[in-house]
Amino acid sequence: KAVFPMIQRVYHNTKGHAAVGLYMFRKPALLVRDLDLVKEVLIREFSSFHDNPFQLDENLNTYLCKNLFLQRGQSWKTHRQQVSPAFSLSKMKAVFPMIQRVCQEFNGFMEKRLHQDVDVHQVIGMYSSEVVAKCAFGLDGNIFNGPNAEFYKQGKALWAGSFYNPLMMFVTFWFPFVNKLLGRGLFPNDVLEFFASTVKQTAEYRRKNPDKVPDDCIQFFLNSLDKEGGFTIEDVIGQSLTFFTDGFETSSVVATFAIYELTVNPDLQEVLRQEIQDMESFSHETISDLPLLDRVFQETLRKYGGFVMGKECTKDFVLKADGRYFPVRKGQQIIVPTHGIHRDPEIYPDPETFDPDRFLPENVKNRHPLSFLGFG
Repeated sequence: KAVFPMIQRVYHNTKGHAAVGLYMFRKPALLVRDLDLVKEVLIREFSSFHDNPFQLDENLNTYLCKNLFLQRGQSWKTHRQQVSPAFSLSKMKAVFPMIQRVCQEFNGFMEKRLHQDVDVHQVIGMYSSEVVAKCAFGLDGNIFNGPNAEFYKQGKALWAGSFYNPLMMFVTFWFPFVNKLLGRGLFPNDVLEFFASTVKQTAEYRRKNPDKVPDDCIQFFLNSLDKEGGFTIEDVIGQSLTFFTDGFETSSVVATFAIYELTVNPDLQEVLRQEIQDMESFSHETISDLPLLDRVFQETLRKYGGFVMGKECTKDFVLKADGRYFPVRKGQQIIVPTHGIHRDPEIYPDPETFDPDRFLPENVKNRHPLSFLGFG
């Protein structure tokens, strides 16, 4: 049976318990139900739980292992300090004009198909790919000019070889020694080399043409090249690839579910459309002031998001809740059942109903701050 639905069932079948012991493939783990315990693990004592439990063979996944999600220990701390400024408010504002251009291209693409059936997940994926191409790889993906655009083709091939192959994902993350025996990483090597070559070409072009350098995400990483304590070209490739792996499918899936809910809730759709049409202009500031849109995406993440979070204890620790003690040994996994929390009727009444008003300020303040983990 699938792991995540099983964890959700464990959550719902152990009501009244702060934490539950279980085995993850013969390894003892602790599933934390109590939200104060969740806060202990993810915030108060995060220094003891900052590692994720997944490990990949670095020799087979050279670029992918640069992803912060897969970094561990001091390497994670160092890379986090280096990468965090790339997501600052000023950096997001700097790349927003690029996103605006992609939106204009997307609108033109959709206007030609007003009377056609379209695969929503596919076209949102095209949009996400073009944003990543411009911001993280410094190139025009030309994705809306034809379905055979190379960047989009390679991006689909990247996911087709792993993410949509449950067996490959399962083996790679839980039994990495099998991949080592097979000599195969998570993603196809030829696709990884395409993205690596793209980054190297962008770096070389910008080195030779410093007057044509945009203030995008890849340039932030390139500026650190060859500096003491800075990035190597492999780091830059890895971070650009992280933008793709973390931003392409995740954005597409969430947007697709949001559009589905707006389709089956036409009254909500109309109110949201009016909120957007009332904007005076399309800018970073105006889209940051769309409260209903924000609530729609939060409710989408509540209902459909919630990838089970796992953390690995980095030193022996004792968690406490309701007068009970839960000793956790170094290397032991902590499971945060995000999907179970998001669909707990005691936290979110009638959890199967799509209701953005759950995220009105007056409703949010009445819930535990760790009752929503849509963004991890």
